[in-house]
Amino acid sequence: MCRSKYTSGDLRTNVLTALHKTTTLLPRILPSGKSNRDGVSERESLPFWEEVLRKVYDDLTLAPEKREKDKVRVVVYGVDGTSGAYELVTALLEDPFVSNEQRTALRSRWDSQPEGSGVVKIQYGTSPSEDEGVVHVQSSWLKRFGVPIEVTECNSPSTEGSKALINADVPIIVCNPVLTPLPALTSLDSFSTPPFPIFPQNTIFAVISPSSSKVFTEPFDSQCVLTGFRVEEGLRFLHVDPARALHGLDVLADGSASTLSVQRYQDDATGSNVTSVTKAVTATLSSSSSGSVAAVHAQTGRALIKYALTAAYVVLDNAQAEADGVLRATSELRSEMEEAKAKAHLEVFGAGGKDGDEIAKAVAQAKRNVQPTMDALQWYKLFWRVDDVREAVAAAVDRAWCRDLERKLVFHAGRLASLQASFTQSANTLARSFPASAPYHSPVLLNSLARIASSPSYALTPAALTAPLHARQAQLGFPTSRLHASAQRAVLGMSGSVLGGLGVAWAGWATELQLLGGMIDVGMGPETAVGVGMLGAAIGVRWAVGRWERAKRRWWKDWDRVGDGLERDLKAALAETMDSRVVAVSEEACSGLDDLVAQRKSRIEELNDEVMALWTELHRE
Repeated sequence: MCRSKYTSGDLRTNVLTALHKTTTLLPRILPSGKSNRDGVSERESLPFWEEVLRKVYDDLTLAPEKREKDKVRVVVYGVDGTSGAYELVTALLEDPFVSNEQRTALRSRWDSQPEGSGVVKIQYGTSPSEDEGVVHVQSSWLKRFGVPIEVTECNSPSTEGSKALINADVPIIVCNPVLTPLPALTSLDSFSTPPFPIFPQNTIFAVISPSSSKVFTEPFDSQCVLTGFRVEEGLRFLHVDPARALHGLDVLADGSASTLSVQRYQDDATGSNVTSVTKAVTATLSSSSSGSVAAVHAQTGRALIKYALTAAYVVLDNAQAEADGVLRATSELRSEMEEAKAKAHLEVFGAGGKDGDEIAKAVAQAKRNVQPTMDALQWYKLFWRVDDVREAVAAAVDRAWCRDLERKLVFHAGRLASLQASFTQSANTLARSFPASAPYHSPVLLNSLARIASSPSYALTPAALTAPLHARQAQLGFPTSRLHASAQRAVLGMSGSVLGGLGVAWAGWATELQLLGGMIDVGMGPETAVGVGMLGAAIGVRWAVGRWERAKRRWWKDWDRVGDGLERDLKAALAETMDSRVVAVSEEACSGLDDLVAQRKSRIEELNDEVMALWTELHRE
């Protein structure tokens, strides 16, 4: 591990600057919930990191009189009660040929601790400690690193031990792989749910291994990827057998200083590989720029700041995943809406075949039903039915105008009302699925959904689909009135032509017979006058009949135009009903959530940029 290019003072200043920026940034990212009680992982909660970084600040801003008493914290943490932490601490701190008094003080260190205590602190000293929970021993191991050392031992997981481990300058994890599998401890890829509160920076894993043939002292040189940040792992896995080291010390203590006992002690000390732990601690402490306690604390503080930023990155990554999840939910709901629209069109109007869809079939059937009435209105019947044309045609249209289609539309309106209720429930369920503390919980959106659902125009009645039928039927009123007027004009034309022809014929005979004293003279013979009169009457009748037939053809053209418009109106009415009523609430929910997601993603991107900028700044130091 290379030394820092900064002096102790520069490193401390840089770490304090980064610490200030980090403590300002974290409240804008991390949740403020109290660990799992609020559904927040401890390693991702703001109170957790505030406490950790507060300790970093306290370490870097000690008063001069306290700084003289400050020590490097070496924490030996046993993952369970039988991990071997007690044996390892004893093997490290007990010197050979030590007095029985010192040996007893070290080995009975837990006896002097208050009941329920989770840790014991060991410092170098010759007199009993005034601090409760601190044991003073005369161990050369505590003096060999050039800086004051305090060893904190935790035999089994506890809250007090966890807090000590988090802020340790040199954390040593002791594990018995027979009882605790190593994969359970080294799952560092899961930052938010570690098996215990440990960061890989400078961490030493002491794995209890009775077989000396499995001694492994080389540190891991690989890089590990921890939740998106690439960091130097700093982990060392050491296989040790502290029980064997204690056996060698006991042999040396029980017997005389014979060559055999010394040899057995040396064999046990070498075979236990406990010295590899000492070498690892030496390598860790030698990486500081000045070898002072303040420099070691500064390096530890910088590492903890990095992991605080890693926690922030994890929270932002989870927030990004949550935003993507909301988008997936709205996308799925929108897909259901589009599918419902497509199905509604097919179910209401049919797929359309050779004879067209349901609308075309209904209009064609209505035309066939009205056709007999129109065919019955022959020109020669107009003389005695001319006043009944409007009523007869209107009655025929009313009887035949898409009655089957209207009944189908009423039925489908009921089905769409049920579909509307289903989409409304889905939208409300989605909008209310977020807890009150979530960024996607919006009372404004919920109020908007309730307002739409309670508006008078939201209720789906049969008239929503059948209104175009009645509107288009009413449009046939004008063509029918015009047809009635054409019938009247045709009758008048035919009557006038016939009467005119009769008048000419009578005038011819009147001239021949010298009626009315010879006052009438048409200048033609009676036969000619009769022919002219009959010809005029025939021409007049033919003209009137032609106009009547053209009037009926014009009426059928209006019918076709109204039928084509009916198809457009019904399809538009169905689309408008689906958009403004059936899926109105769900569309509003999707749009509202999409807006919230867009705002949230923009905020996440800004915070990510700040985290990465601070992370880059730390890595330049």
